[in-house]
Amino acid sequence: MSEFETQNSEWRRRNASESRETQVENKEKQPDEQEKKAAARERAEVVSKEVQSTQKQMQNIMANMQQVVKAVQAIRTQLQLSDDGSIPSVQRDEKNIEILKRKLENLRGELGDLRVALIVELKKEIVDNNKNLTDQEVENEAQKQADQLFSQLGLK
Repeated sequence: MSEFETQNSEWRRRNASESRETQVENKEKQPDEQEKKAAARERAEVVSKEVQSTQKQMQNIMANMQQVVKAVQAIRTQLQLSDDGSIPSVQRDEKNIEILKRKLENLRGELGDLRVALIVELKKEIVDNNKNLTDQEVENEAQKQADQLFSQLGLK
């Protein structure tokens, strides 16, 4: 074998080895991005369910408050008592409603933060998959995918 053939053969082995290493690195990198995306989606789903639960809890409390007020008014009318409007259970429920409203605000803020994080991850993924897109196209596609995900979760 000539020196040229020996060098050529050696070069091909190195090139093949480097190619395999690059493929392995790409395979190792992909699950991390997929795991991040899945984790972001899971967090959004959990927060979404918590938002829905909190809203339902507030509706139930408000309905209960209305029933209690009506019942107390009916009893006061029957007993011919003055109606000064102070009903302890309703006051407690009003406090609970305020606490739940603050919790709902915090959860909505968290959802906003999760949406931003999801968009960042989606941008990375889009750029990795489509290197020829402009920054605006990447941004638009990431926004579109994030909107679709949030729509699937029943969020705005």
